[in-house]
Amino acid sequence: MDFAAPLIRLLLYGGAALAIGRGTLTVLAREANDASTDPRAVRVSLWLAALALVMAPLALLLLQQQALELTTAELPGLLRDTTWGRGWMPLAMSCVLSALLLPTPRSRVGSWALLLVALGMAAAMGGLGHAAADDEWPLASRLLDALHVAGVGAWIGGLVLMVLARAGTAVPSAGEWRAFSRIATVMAPVVLLSGVGSSWRRVGGTGLTAILASDYGKLLLVKIALALTVMAMGFTQRRRIAAGETPSRTVVLREVVLAAVVLAATAWMTGTEPPGE
Repeated sequence: MDFAAPLIRLLLYGGAALAIGRGTLTVLAREANDASTDPRAVRVSLWLAALALVMAPLALLLLQQQALELTTAELPGLLRDTTWGRGWMPLAMSCVLSALLLPTPRSRVGSWALLLVALGMAAAMGGLGHAAADDEWPLASRLLDALHVAGVGAWIGGLVLMVLARAGTAVPSAGEWRAFSRIATVMAPVVLLSGVGSSWRRVGGTGLTAILASDYGKLLLVKIALALTVMAMGFTQRRRIAAGETPSRTVVLREVVLAAVVLAATAWMTGTEPPGE
């Protein structure tokens, strides 16, 4: 089985989630301060995310070159004359810009720049996924995908960074957890609704038997079940935070682990053919 493509997409999704989460937290949930005050775990994760965002687009390009059996001289034509290539270029540019901004010291201007560039990266992802093949509702499909990526990044990416910060000396305060909880309360429904909309565009009108018989359908059902579990766990922690407490470390870690499994399922599902296509 080919694990290269799903692994590369997982690197891309993980890097994008941390970039969006970082931008969201620094703009909406925290006062701007120097990145050197971040715990070492946070700084390392940001550098790894930046590395992933540089490597993933290049690896995707190499995979596409191999799949089409193109020479290096033919790559400019691929990028210039194909839908895939025209989708890859804005993705690569936004990934590189996000990678440059991620590990830099936090400032109000830098945080806004990172958030806007990372959101542009979320929008560009639709140009390489199943949404790019939706001829009937291309803009709606890409918008749904962009909202889904942005929502996951702000929610799960932000949660990962809060957990990593908790491992250091700059432990998030109850106020910072409340600020993050407000973000998650908005973004979780965005993730759910955009995911439902995207799924309907892929499998709407397809019989349940055909969905269950396809790899895409099986992965989709696993993803839905795990995502709903993460949302339910987050809801229980929201009540603790609203009461002025910090969330349970055990529950939050379980959320992060399940969310990582959801990202992995998504990375694999993106490379499979939806039933009926």
